[in-house]
Amino acid sequence: WEVSGKNYTSENIELYYFDIVGGTITFLNIFLGLIQTFDYIIMIPIVVLSLAVLVYGLVLSLEQRRREISIHRVIGADAKQLQGMVLLELAVMASVAWLGGYFLALAAVPVVLSSVGFMVFSQSEFSVDPALGLGSTMLTAFATLGLAIIIGRGKAKEFIELEIDEGVRKVRQVTKPKVWLHWLMFSIGMIAVVDTWLEMRGSEDGIVENFFLEGLLGIFGPFLLWFGGALLLGKIGAAGPRIMQFFFGRSPLLNDVKRGLKGSGSAESVNRLAVIMLLTLSIVTLAAVQGYTGTMVDERTASSTVGSDLQITMTDLSSASQVEELIEDVYGEQLPLLATTVPNLILSNDDGDTLQTWVILDGSDEVLHWYEQSLPGDDVEKALTAYQGMTFSAGFDSAYTLDLWGSGRRGGDSDSGDILLATDDFRERSELRNFTWDEINFEIVQSDGLSLNVSMLISNQSALLGLMENYSAMMEHDVSSLNLSGENMSGRDYGRSDLSFSDLSMADLSQANLSESLFVGTNLMGTNLSGAQLQNTIIVDSPFVPPSLTGANLSGANLSGAFGMFDLTVAADLSGAICPDNSAADDTGCISGSALMPPPLTAVLFESGTSIRMNSTLHNATLRYLGVHQFIPGIPDDTMSQSLIIGQSAWRAFVGDDAVNNHTAYTWIIAVDGIKGEELQALRANLEADYRVSSADDWSSAHEKVERNGGLIFGTPGLLSLQFVVASIAAIASAFVFLSLVLNQRQKELAVLQAIGASPNQIIRLVLFEILSIVVVSMFLGVILGIGLALSFNGMFEIFGFIFQIFGGSSTVITRDLVWPWFELSMVVLA
Repeated sequence: WEVSGKNYTSENIELYYFDIVGGTITFLNIFLGLIQTFDYIIMIPIVVLSLAVLVYGLVLSLEQRRREISIHRVIGADAKQLQGMVLLELAVMASVAWLGGYFLALAAVPVVLSSVGFMVFSQSEFSVDPALGLGSTMLTAFATLGLAIIIGRGKAKEFIELEIDEGVRKVRQVTKPKVWLHWLMFSIGMIAVVDTWLEMRGSEDGIVENFFLEGLLGIFGPFLLWFGGALLLGKIGAAGPRIMQFFFGRSPLLNDVKRGLKGSGSAESVNRLAVIMLLTLSIVTLAAVQGYTGTMVDERTASSTVGSDLQITMTDLSSASQVEELIEDVYGEQLPLLATTVPNLILSNDDGDTLQTWVILDGSDEVLHWYEQSLPGDDVEKALTAYQGMTFSAGFDSAYTLDLWGSGRRGGDSDSGDILLATDDFRERSELRNFTWDEINFEIVQSDGLSLNVSMLISNQSALLGLMENYSAMMEHDVSSLNLSGENMSGRDYGRSDLSFSDLSMADLSQANLSESLFVGTNLMGTNLSGAQLQNTIIVDSPFVPPSLTGANLSGANLSGAFGMFDLTVAADLSGAICPDNSAADDTGCISGSALMPPPLTAVLFESGTSIRMNSTLHNATLRYLGVHQFIPGIPDDTMSQSLIIGQSAWRAFVGDDAVNNHTAYTWIIAVDGIKGEELQALRANLEADYRVSSADDWSSAHEKVERNGGLIFGTPGLLSLQFVVASIAAIASAFVFLSLVLNQRQKELAVLQAIGASPNQIIRLVLFEILSIVVVSMFLGVILGIGLALSFNGMFEIFGFIFQIFGGSSTVITRDLVWPWFELSMVVLA
């Protein structure tokens, strides 16, 4: 009434607004521009291959007509008439080919966009109407038709200016190529290959340490390797008959025909065809390797998110048997199920560093989708066996904090690597460290002398629920269970507010008043709380999720008296903050955590004369270091770098047999045998509808969210599939061109051989040997070049992946470990 009961003029009102729509559109335009740039770069090999085939076809056509041109000159045709005849023929053929390619490309767009993996297609839920603007169409036409006419005019003029005697010769004199330039491009490309290979093997910087130079090398290196390698190796491919004759010359296959092996006519033409074969097979190899690698990354990303087939969060603490019974009850029949969970606790070392610690239970190898890069070493089975002892592993940041091998803190490439450290490690990289778990119990001491352990209260769900409801009822504002992610709420007054289960991640709450508020299960990850008033708040993190204050900005915040279960060490900035124990964060780092006593507002919940006593029991154990881990399937990877991982034996040493044997949890990860795809999604939906389940995720749904990304960005699998198909067709077509070229150029020679007594069988063996030797050698070299391209392109994909993660706000812990699909490559070569 104090506000609405008055009259205001325009001078008394100031309007502040944020143009969310305009900012979003600008961001999307920038992001789409980056995606288009990446798509253009991916398609450069196909564009270059198309131009190479165009130029080669033009030169081959003119070379086949050299004698015809010379004869026309003899009978009186002038240069202008001959050039017009050649260019007219070229323009007609190029125009027809361009129109056919244009309509074929428009028809292929929906197919490319429907790719859900490399060479795997599924109808998209969105209808696509391919369209190309007038400007883009004209640019494409000029880049193809115009380039064809320009090159054709130059080549035609060159051939028309031939002397008559040169025109009738079989081999024309040509200028020598700049081999030094080819070697320079190839050498720079090989540096990119070696740099990427070293980084994949665990090297921190590879060959090039400068980030900017490494970025340039990652982008341009693959193309320099491709061009230089194709031009250099093309000479070896053209010499295929001589290479094969060296190995098989004395065999019965060639013993009676080797005198007829003189080469395949024009060495220049054969060299060009060998280069085309190298280009096509290298693209096939590149597309297959990167395509299957992207599909693998998508599958592993889904597995790292869900953990297995299902992940469910219960409304109450539950055991594994209760979860399995629930799933069978919802499904309606018995299922082959295995359930596991990943407990966590907070451990501290002798220096006072507190670290979140996750526990791998025995038998988790049968449930969780483990991969080589998740745990130390390249053998998951050995790593899981090592965790069964009194051992631990550390994330990169926690290893740095503890000054352990693998963090790079000691300097040099020798202080990094993906290695499972053994007990008898000769370099003494495996160390023994002491850790402590502080078991804290609160005791409510009543006026009559009776005491009630809070752990007993927590086990009594109805009593705890009633206590929380009573405290929530004392709040003045209800802001619970809302999605306020990214909102600007700076300077607002939210004192005594119930913010339980709300999503405040990345929100701006700077200078806000949040004193005496309730935060139960609230997501505060990345939230700006600088200068906020958080006195006497109650903050309780949800179990088995990253700490709620991960990445939060608490600079200058007042946390005096803040009580509950939370971790302040994961905050991004604590400078100038006041800790719950009233100490300065700049001095103590708020390492003591929560205040020891609940806030004054809770006093009214207890009877007069009731007090709260805290009991602390320390449990110590010595653990052996195994190495640096990356992630646990099903556990958010945001904090894995700052965490430790231990096994069940070490966990039992800290918490005792009773806690382990009777462990219950909210979140469970389940392996369901025999149910996949839509049936698994239906089971997940039915579980979510059950009142006993808070939320559920399934592998199929998680995979659908990323299956079109190819481990990088939307549409990548379709583009790589298109590359593979086009280059494979070009490789097969090039082999037929070889056959036509050899038969056409050696027609007279073969006739002479047949006239002097060569049998048809010998002629066939002679021709097939020349063709197959060039094709086989060129294809082999093309696959080798493609392997180098795949390695060097992996560096470029890492660069663009880093950029997309910055703009997209999401990331994946899965790295692009290359997959080598030898079977598919063999099928293309055999075809």
